[in-house]
Amino acid sequence: MEKKRPKQLYLKMFRTYTAMVLCIVAALVLYFMSATRGRLLENGREELERISGEALAYAEGVEQIADYLHRDLYRSQSELEDLLQYFRLEPEEYQQYSLRRYISSEELVYKSVFYFMNQAFEAYSQLEKIELVSYETRQLTECRPENIVFPGKDGQARLAQIQNQEYCVPGKLVYVKEVREMNTMEPAGCMVFTFEAEQALEKIRSFSPFAEMAVVFGEDQVIFQSPEGADYAPRLEDRHYFVRSQSAGEYQIHAFLDERQAARLPWTTFLAILAAGAAAGVIGIFFVDYYAKRFAGRVEAILDAMNQVTTGDFQVRLETGKKEDELDMIADNFNGMCEKLELYIEKSYLEEIERKNAQMQALQSQINPHFLYNTLEAIRMKAICNGDREVGKMLYSMVVLFRSQLKEADVITLGQELDYCKQYLELFEYRYQGCFRSEVECPAELLSLPIIKFVLQPVMENYFIHGIERERQDNLVQVRGEKKGDTLFLYVKDNGRGMEPEKLAQMNRELRENVKTERRNGQKLRENAKTERQNGQNPQENAKAERQNEENPRKNAKAERQNGENPRNKPESGKGREPQEQAGTKKRNESIGIHNVNRRLKAVYGEKYGIYLEAVQPKGLMVVLMAKAEEDAGKDRVGGCAEEGEEHEKGNVS
Repeated sequence: MEKKRPKQLYLKMFRTYTAMVLCIVAALVLYFMSATRGRLLENGREELERISGEALAYAEGVEQIADYLHRDLYRSQSELEDLLQYFRLEPEEYQQYSLRRYISSEELVYKSVFYFMNQAFEAYSQLEKIELVSYETRQLTECRPENIVFPGKDGQARLAQIQNQEYCVPGKLVYVKEVREMNTMEPAGCMVFTFEAEQALEKIRSFSPFAEMAVVFGEDQVIFQSPEGADYAPRLEDRHYFVRSQSAGEYQIHAFLDERQAARLPWTTFLAILAAGAAAGVIGIFFVDYYAKRFAGRVEAILDAMNQVTTGDFQVRLETGKKEDELDMIADNFNGMCEKLELYIEKSYLEEIERKNAQMQALQSQINPHFLYNTLEAIRMKAICNGDREVGKMLYSMVVLFRSQLKEADVITLGQELDYCKQYLELFEYRYQGCFRSEVECPAELLSLPIIKFVLQPVMENYFIHGIERERQDNLVQVRGEKKGDTLFLYVKDNGRGMEPEKLAQMNRELRENVKTERRNGQKLRENAKTERQNGQNPQENAKAERQNEENPRKNAKAERQNGENPRNKPESGKGREPQEQAGTKKRNESIGIHNVNRRLKAVYGEKYGIYLEAVQPKGLMVVLMAKAEEDAGKDRVGGCAEEGEEHEKGNVS
């Protein structure tokens, strides 16, 4: 399979996330453009509503002025009477009427209809002119600000326009108010008020650049339209225009908004949105690049660690951060896997070395045991012939022990194990005559229980090396068997030196964890295994180191036994400990034999079995051995060992 380049993950993540960022930025740009267009359109509609409202207010305002002037005329009796006379009389007759009335009045100012109109022009600047039309004389008088009056005009045409509702003028707002007799309510004439509209409406419309306005009198008389030349009628039905129509008396005010123009984005706004989108895209790509590089770096670290594992380096470890994400979980599980693999390989390597050592020991033990038996028997007979029966008995016990170690199966009965223990104790009773004795007790129903052989002999040897006090005459070792439930208990109790509480606790902890033997015998083997995996050491050199590691414990044990047997090391009466005993005291907690027995018991019967130690008061130590109390206990685990022993005896193992 083609090996992936480390940058492929980064490039794939960078391209994918960059595309996502660009899509998101593009969507945001489109959204903001659409939102801005909608906001502009909404603002345009609000402005159109305001424009329409102001135009309506202006039209209603001038209409209210016309109504007010008309009502105010009726409130002044002098001015109303003057206007009625003006409608009835000819111009010369009206002049004479006015003169007589002024002479007869006591006021300095004659309040005629013209006085009334001058005050109206002064009060309302948007009032351009007032027309007086007489129904009786058919005359028209036009009045303008600053006392400008045009009397005596023919009013026939104007009356016709008023009757036909065609009196409006483009750009002006015109209102007709009829004047009646106060007594008979007969119409005498009318007043036509003309207000300026074009400039005011154009000013209102200019508040919005996209707004259009049309003011129509009646049905089709257009008095104002902006922009000029545009036809307002089609816009009323055009769906692209927003229309606001309102009525002010006889006038219709139409306001139009071209939504396409109103929603069009200005170039400045369009460029600002694009610039913001581009900036967001650049920032997003920068963060994508940073995240992709960081993520790819973490993945590459995992891949590098895996590559190192493939080369045999199981000490590589990955850093686990505080993110607690999936990669941290992978790194944590990878570290755990490497630790377990390292332990498994070391364990397998050590087991393979132990298996090779066992094969070597099996090969070395193929020497025909009959030669040793015959030699020891000849020595024993020679000692008896010389009258040294004590030496003969010692040689006999040794021959029995030697024969049981080589010929018996690995699983024997408890009775046989106790017999071998008695033979071993007899040897030391000959050695320590008068200062040592032993007791062995066991119920008869327990003697047939199976147990692996030589579990008591190393405990006894440990006592004679480390526990016995040779200057005393009452040294005692008691061996007792007991069954509790499905567990067989063997108690080995002495009254020797004992053990300090701290060392006793440490010894029990090591026995419980079953680590002492491996640490003592396998430390150098693990170092060799690690060196071989890392540096590719020569297998021949490893084998040599293994043999040296295995020979060291045997040499130490041999030296200890030689020191224990050497007569020169025995203390004189009343003197302190011999050097061997002092060395043994220093190594009290390093009892290799007890650890080996504990390891064998746990390996055969299970982890809950083995050995633990108890202090004896006032002085001494009790070793408790636990094994499974069943008829077939241990046979399936060590059955092959018995067959191998028989083959050795027959000489069939090469």
